[in-house]
Amino acid sequence: MRTRSQPLDAPDDADGARAAGALHRGLEILRCFQPGESALSTGEIARRLALPRNTARRLLDTLAAQGFLFRVPDSDAFRLHVACFVLGQAVLGNSALVRKATPVLQVLANRHDMHCLLCVRDRDDMLVLAHLPGNGGPNAALDPGSRLPVADTAPGHAWLWAQSSDIQNDWLARLRTMPRGNARVATVYQAFHDLMQDGVCSSFGQWRRDLGFVAAPVAPGSADSAVIACAQASTDPVQRSRFERQWTVALLQAAATIRNEIRHID
Repeated sequence: MRTRSQPLDAPDDADGARAAGALHRGLEILRCFQPGESALSTGEIARRLALPRNTARRLLDTLAAQGFLFRVPDSDAFRLHVACFVLGQAVLGNSALVRKATPVLQVLANRHDMHCLLCVRDRDDMLVLAHLPGNGGPNAALDPGSRLPVADTAPGHAWLWAQSSDIQNDWLARLRTMPRGNARVATVYQAFHDLMQDGVCSSFGQWRRDLGFVAAPVAPGSADSAVIACAQASTDPVQRSRFERQWTVALLQAAATIRNEIRHID
C-alpha cells in the first residue's frame, strides 16, 4: 500500500535559498562515491568538496537519516545505502535507451567475445549505463556507474563529435588549458577525422595504459547522443589493429539498430 507523503511547508525566500544550497551540497556528496570506493571518510568528502568538516558531517548525518548513506560502524566513514540503489534501479529500469540497447550490445559482445558499453555524458565524464561482457572476453572493470573522461577516451570523443560547434569549441578551449593541452586537442581532431571517415574513433592507453576503446555515437547530431563502445584490455599493436578493423562495421551496425529502435518509442 502506498503511504501518503507528508506535506512540506513552503519556505520563505531566505529559507528556500538555504534549503536549495543544502540540497545542492548533499547531492554533490552523493556524487563523490565512485565504483570501487566502498566507503569515504568525512574528512575525504570535506576535502573533495572544499567544505568545512563540520558542515560535511551535518550533511552526511542528514543523508544517513534519510537512507541515502550508511555510517560504517566504529568509524567516521560512510557508504551508499539503499535509497541510492532504489533511485539507480528506477533510472535504469525506466530507461528506454538501456532497454533497447542492452540486447543489441549483448549479442554483439557474445559474437565477438568482447566488452560492449553504453555511455552517456555526465559533466566531464562519460557515464557507463550498461556493460555487456562477452563470453570469455578479457577483464575490463567498467561496471555501470563507472566514469570515462571525455577528454581522454574514444567514448568521450565520439560524444563530443555529435555536439554543436559551440559545444565543441567550448570543450576544445578547456582542453587547451589542461596539462598536455595541445596533444589532447590534436587527439580530439584526429578522432573527429576518423569519425567523419569511418564513423568510429579509437583510443588506446590515453586514460588507462592497459585499456583501449573503439566508439561510435548512437545518433550523430543529437545534443544528448548516447555512445556505444567496445573495450579491449590490451594495447598490443597487432591486437589493436585487428580490434579496430573487427569492430568498425559491428559498432556501426549496432548503432543503427539501436537508433532505429529508439525512434519507434512513443
